[in-house]
Amino acid sequence: MRSRLRLLLIAVALASGAFLAWQAAGTLLMIFGGLLLAALLDAATRGLQHLLPLGRGVCFAIVCTLSISVILMGIAWGGYTIVQQWDELHDVLTNQLKNIGDRLADMGVQTPGPRGRRITDEQIASILLPDPAGLFGQARSALGTAGDFLLTLFIGFFVGLNPAAYRRGLESLLPLNRRHFVLDVVDHMAERLRWWLVGQVVTVLVVALSIALVLMALGTPGALVLGLLAGFLNFIPYLGAFIGVVPIAIAASSQGSAMVVWVMAIYLSIQIIEGYVLTPLIQRRTVHIQPAHALGMQMLMGTLFGAVGIALAAPLQAALRVAIMRASAGDADQV
Repeated sequence: MRSRLRLLLIAVALASGAFLAWQAAGTLLMIFGGLLLAALLDAATRGLQHLLPLGRGVCFAIVCTLSISVILMGIAWGGYTIVQQWDELHDVLTNQLKNIGDRLADMGVQTPGPRGRRITDEQIASILLPDPAGLFGQARSALGTAGDFLLTLFIGFFVGLNPAAYRRGLESLLPLNRRHFVLDVVDHMAERLRWWLVGQVVTVLVVALSIALVLMALGTPGALVLGLLAGFLNFIPYLGAFIGVVPIAIAASSQGSAMVVWVMAIYLSIQIIEGYVLTPLIQRRTVHIQPAHALGMQMLMGTLFGAVGIALAAPLQAALRVAIMRASAGDADQV
């Protein structure tokens, strides 16, 4: 009787915890985004400490200053160019999408809206970057306001400034008999996330730069915008590469069918090099996730939280996998 009551209480506690997590899922996702930013700042700070004989506080200040400076310089240097290229790319995409719609109509395929009608910016965005809610179901909104974004930045800054203090705070909340095990799991999760983020930042930069340079050499309209878009989408494993090729192919179609073939072949080559050479070299210390598992997690997160959920699906899955693996190993050691 006592064991049944215990199982009932455990089931009620788990159900209550799941319900509370569901209700606060948007906030929890925002906090996780802040922790990812903190992990990235911590990784950069640790790397700088290996290069310079300076304290952590000084290195952290240097990392933050350089990051803000690079972002501001990028906006000042490339902002006008990006705006110009986006205007040019917008016109090209509009014309090409209308041509594609007309060809489909000639083939008897029904397309939304009358033929020859101007395509709006919203329609272009929905074609090039489909809403995850439309892809995977009715999505909830997470990090949908500027205030949430700023809170994420603040969480990342303060946790990255002194992660040891937050680790000690967590340690004080744990029972003595489980303290070492839980902290060991947390340390392994943090290490894997740091390496995963470093690898993603490097691959995003390499993919964005290489695709932008190739498209510039081929004379494709909006090469810089398309390169940046492909690079940022590459942050999303597997799915991002398929989404990123759509605007590139449509823009290249304005130069003829042969150019589309060339661009697709080069894009595929870059993605193969990134996936089979660059990423394995950089992320040897991360947890490998099977493609089907990663895509399933992205679909689930996209359904629940939209675009931000898809972007955070991979690091969240990596962290959960580390926690489960360490917990299983710990239970096996205790048997």
